[in-house]
Amino acid sequence: MENIEIPVRFYPTTIRFPLWARPLTIRTAITRIRISEPRVRLISEKFNLERGLYRSLYMPRLKPALNPADILKSIKAEVPIDGVEVVEWMQLSAAENAVLSARVEEYNRLGSQLVSGSTDSYIPGLVVEDCRIRKERGSIVGTRGYAIAETPRGTFNIPRLGKRAGIFRDLITWASMYYQGSIQHCETLLKWKSLAETPIRNTVGFYRDGRGNAAPNFFVQIPPRPKLTVTVRQRFSSDKDQTLNINFRDPTNYTNVVGTKSVDIAAGENEVTYTVSAFPYCPPLVAEIQPEDNTQTKLEEYVVA
Repeated sequence: MENIEIPVRFYPTTIRFPLWARPLTIRTAITRIRISEPRVRLISEKFNLERGLYRSLYMPRLKPALNPADILKSIKAEVPIDGVEVVEWMQLSAAENAVLSARVEEYNRLGSQLVSGSTDSYIPGLVVEDCRIRKERGSIVGTRGYAIAETPRGTFNIPRLGKRAGIFRDLITWASMYYQGSIQHCETLLKWKSLAETPIRNTVGFYRDGRGNAAPNFFVQIPPRPKLTVTVRQRFSSDKDQTLNINFRDPTNYTNVVGTKSVDIAAGENEVTYTVSAFPYCPPLVAEIQPEDNTQTKLEEYVVA
């Protein structure tokens, strides 16, 4: 990744440490992490899509949705293409923003801050605070095979009609491309400004674009007090069988992955439990939870005891 300069103030991704988590002991504890194999229990075979989901702030008349394609038909009927003021990418972008805005609100009600945008990155351009997609014609992006996301910490490439996370020492971002034409190319850009902390008992839907590119979400897994071993309980809802991939990241350097787990869950609602051990205590960890593409996934609960 190359370093670039963006002439705006830099807002890193922040977390809050408990008072008992001292800098010197955190570094020691992180090197001694042990994570057990997750256990999975099926709670219900039924996937309840709308339970706990927010409606779009911009289009509250639309039903709650995780897949932008599910509301695209309604948007097309309300605002049809006329070839002058309304073209295809605008309808796609409207569906993406409707779903995206709801996911952002679900995450931010946890006392955290996720910021985002979704539009044509050429004109008008896609900027989210200090991050942006490089302004280029769609034909250039298509020939090269990727768009370029620019951040104060460096750049990362977004594959044509694919996705990519941009994770740096103190910054977490993600982007996907859901449309590419000769002039326009449309991306979604996410930036986590402050991470949600456990305990979490409200539904948080995982964003996915209309192409099926599923974004991860990031949470700070915080023990309630200093302990040698803690038990973690998560509940997920999924519309189909899938494998969740979890990266446990160093809270002092997000690029440092200290553990990984793959969790197979069935369609419906599942409870996942595992233990984390370390010395002199279990430190806070940043959990990056990645659903499979082309799935509809919700986090229902995330607690540490």
